[in-house]
Amino acid sequence: MTLEEFFATLVGELKGRRVAQGDPARTVRGITLEDDTEGWLGTDEVVVTARDTLDEGFLDDILGRGAPAVVWRAKAEPTEETVARVEGKGVGLAILPQGVPLRRVLSLVAQESKAVSTDGSTGDGLLRYSHGAARALLEASGGASSVRGLTERLAGLLGRPVVIEDPVGRLLAEAAPSGETGGATPSLHDFLEEQGLRASRGSGVDETRRERRDRYARLPGGFLSVPVERWRVGDRELFWTPVGSGAPAGYLWMDLDGGPLRPQDIVVLYWSVRALEAELGKERVRLETELGVRGDFVDDVISGHHGNLDLLLQRALYLGADLANGAVAVVVDIDDFAGYLGRRRLKEPAIQELKRRLADAVRLQARDLFSNFLIGPRSDNIILFVGPSEGAPPAELPDMALDLAARVQRYVKGLLPDLTVSVGIGRFKGDPSALSDAYSEAEVALEIGHRIQGPSSVSTFEQTGTYKLLFRVLQEEPEELETFYAETLEPVVRYDTRYGTELVHTLTTYLGNDASTARTASELFAHRHTIRYRLDRVRELTRLDVDKSEDRERLTLGIKSMQLLGRIPEKPSSFNDR
Repeated sequence: MTLEEFFATLVGELKGRRVAQGDPARTVRGITLEDDTEGWLGTDEVVVTARDTLDEGFLDDILGRGAPAVVWRAKAEPTEETVARVEGKGVGLAILPQGVPLRRVLSLVAQESKAVSTDGSTGDGLLRYSHGAARALLEASGGASSVRGLTERLAGLLGRPVVIEDPVGRLLAEAAPSGETGGATPSLHDFLEEQGLRASRGSGVDETRRERRDRYARLPGGFLSVPVERWRVGDRELFWTPVGSGAPAGYLWMDLDGGPLRPQDIVVLYWSVRALEAELGKERVRLETELGVRGDFVDDVISGHHGNLDLLLQRALYLGADLANGAVAVVVDIDDFAGYLGRRRLKEPAIQELKRRLADAVRLQARDLFSNFLIGPRSDNIILFVGPSEGAPPAELPDMALDLAARVQRYVKGLLPDLTVSVGIGRFKGDPSALSDAYSEAEVALEIGHRIQGPSSVSTFEQTGTYKLLFRVLQEEPEELETFYAETLEPVVRYDTRYGTELVHTLTTYLGNDASTARTASELFAHRHTIRYRLDRVRELTRLDVDKSEDRERLTLGIKSMQLLGRIPEKPSSFNDR
């Protein structure tokens, strides 16, 4: 294709305007977008740019690289000085409205020959288009690019709105074609948020599986294909494609409202997932490094090896949290992590990926509630220090932490259905020097919740009542707790185990109902005489009378000791501190 032919098509099909003639006989072998990476422009390639001015240095640069012309997506009419400067360099120049999608510009070279020949194979024009799309996307991702910048390029090439989702459901970036304005229909990003749609977790939406090929976007003849998942929600149809092989590094969303995919679009998708894989990989390395630094900070806080307090607070500020006014500690723990790994037989890379995904999930939920928090991994735990801020005063932080716990558990259940987490929450500590104590309280609350409630527990230090006192005894002098348990409830547990009775369950329910025989009988669907008989049997086994306040208190502590020691019957009723 000559420059004359290129400009004629640009003016005729895209409503562009030719400003400087250039050399009409020059060959146009491709089109490339302006970039700051090395080797972005090849000989006989037309430059597409949206820069504010065409200065002398820019023109000399592209002229030296062999560019025959510039397509300028100008925001305003070029000045006479600019036109004279371009003509003086002998470079061709055309002005193109900013609202024209970049894919339309790139497709001009593909029109040199039929994009797909009659036998179904790819034509030379489509190969050239593929070359231009690859350079526009891959070379950009190799430089000082970003997921957001790459998303904007991709939206321009496809002429459609696109959204990038990471492996744990965060919508990292969105972009629409230049010049596109919002209408009555929600944007793709807003639609995904409103409907709660995520490629990273299951969904109940209808999927278009009419044909096997619906699972792929293919070029005719199968020369190239991209795996896709089509979802229909109401009257809106959209699709996503995974980024990367194996465990996806993320997902690329596109709306189908703009019509079916053309061969050029499939080519762009093919290269886009490779460019995004590289860019998301860089983002992952950054996050891993950041998590490592945060984990070191958490370890130092817990161990107290952080130097002076001012240094500790400076490190927290560097990591994005102001803990000068204290914080609440929250510990998120994977339930029976060893058992989970044993069932799944995961290798080390998969284990680390699981921990990263959990950390990202906790960060995502915390970000919706708090503006001042610090998160760090530690073993199979995720630890947060949440500081007060506008909208989150100290008095409200514990309740907001409970809300966070519920959100995290729901999110993890959707992300990893066979994995559960428990959460421990400490009290607010206004003195930053007590951050290690805040963590200790959260850890105690977590451990007590595990022992009493089992998996998926949520426990606060303030709600643990006398459990925390007994737990301290268990930590410091476990034999003392064993002795107390043996002197109180152990005979009843042995009796239930031997005869299959429900004395422990009855006693627990009776004490939980403030020693009311009537309420206990109603809850257990038993006669009051039956309840009294069972309580008398407890008195015979323990020599402790539930009708005496002192004995009743010893039995209450005996039940709590039983729970902390893990001697609970197979299906015990929960016993809350009174």
